[in-house]
Amino acid sequence: MKKIITLLMLICFLISCERKEPNFSDEMIDKIAREYDKDDKIIVIKLYSLLDLYIKTNENEVFTTNANYLFECYKRHYSKKYKTFKIFLEVILDKDYVFDKSNQIITLSPYYKLSPKIEKEYSTLEFDNFFRKYSKQSLRKDELELNTSNLKTNEYFTVKYLLYINKYDVSSDCYLGVDYIRKREDSFK
Repeated sequence: MKKIITLLMLICFLISCERKEPNFSDEMIDKIAREYDKDDKIIVIKLYSLLDLYIKTNENEVFTTNANYLFECYKRHYSKKYKTFKIFLEVILDKDYVFDKSNQIITLSPYYKLSPKIEKEYSTLEFDNFFRKYSKQSLRKDELELNTSNLKTNEYFTVKYLLYINKYDVSSDCYLGVDYIRKREDSFK
């Protein structure tokens, strides 16, 4: 009996120590942070600096932002707490990070509740099936579009968020009214 308990405890320990894969690699965070110099100025704006970034709040909501906005927040509110913008990004972009909604910077960003309907669908379907349902082939060669047919506003943002946490980025072509889906690693090439 002691051997079984010991074995179960060992298995639980190993499972709890399993290393989670980060949403952004060190290289990706470095590329974003490199856009800003030590004088707190934006050097060059690249595609990955403008990607939508999603952060959960303590009220089970998500707010949408980008690196430029986070840099401004870092300069104004967090530069004393975090030595560099890169360290700040590493903390903020962690999957498990939860932002306190009472914080003043959230009032400047759009936030929304996740759609229970889409969340249920996501948990019921495997990610591949969920992805197939909400993506479609684009008229552009080798591009995928977000399938937004029949999505209400919070459902649309929930689908984008669920793609985001699975390392897919959605970029909008405002001129064509199309949202393109690409793997995060492709966004940083």
